[in-house]
Amino acid sequence: MKFLKFHSNRIIYLILIFLSLTFISNVKAIVSPTNNFYVNDYANIIDSETEEYILNKSVALNNVDGTQIVVVTVPSLDGMSLEDYSLELFRSFGIGDEEKNNGLLILIAKEERLSRIEVGYGLEGILPDGKTGRFQDIYMIPYFKEDNFSEGIRNGYDAFYSEIVKLNNLDLEYTNPKGTNNSELFGITILGIFSGIVLGVISRYTKKRDKFSLVYGIVFLILFFLLPNYFGALITNLFAYFFTAYASIDMLYFFTFFGGRGSGGGFNGTSGGFSGGGGSTLGGGSSRHF
Repeated sequence: MKFLKFHSNRIIYLILIFLSLTFISNVKAIVSPTNNFYVNDYANIIDSETEEYILNKSVALNNVDGTQIVVVTVPSLDGMSLEDYSLELFRSFGIGDEEKNNGLLILIAKEERLSRIEVGYGLEGILPDGKTGRFQDIYMIPYFKEDNFSEGIRNGYDAFYSEIVKLNNLDLEYTNPKGTNNSELFGITILGIFSGIVLGVISRYTKKRDKFSLVYGIVFLILFFLLPNYFGALITNLFAYFFTAYASIDMLYFFTFFGGRGSGGGFNGTSGGFSGGGGSTLGGGSSRHF
């Protein structure tokens, strides 16, 4: 019995040592915020002009309502998963206001060629997972694939910054990001027309056409809010569907609505000595490989 007890204790000690070493290695992998806080280029892939641009914009945003957008680049994740690293980093930095939890982290791991957008749960209403993924696909990943990190980070930053400013009606100037090219948009529009016609034909010759159209309408509205930059393609899909399904019988069966948001205001930049506001996240966001 003493023999078994002795070895069982050794096994427990070894397990505790292993867990401790694992925890310590993970802690070491997480970088610390620099004095600028909003820009932490540990992978050395962002030019100075882009760093200054992000810093000034983030300071202005934080001064208005406590929202914080932080950019972090790392050479490697040191064996951690992107999601775990991002979550730990976000919480250790304390990004966003402590009460509003309105922080956003843009993380790029150079060696693994991965990017992650981590969103504080106070911003998840205006930046759901699908939208953060789409913003990466459109505004960031095409640049990252060409190793043009400064341009991709700045463009992605502008996408998130402008979305926050517009949807929260903040009195700040913003720059619209560079979107998809014309050929890509043309292809998406053609796909929208074709899919609308196909769905319209199915609906027209379906016994439960009204129910089919209701489901289509719900899906359309969801896509409308998730994919605002594809507004034209979605509208052509809508008209193609209802024209095919109903011809001139009841084209007013479905209704759409539109909304606009303004912008304005100015800000003064500053630098140095910034820190997080104590915000947290529940793991919302999206990841991409480039």
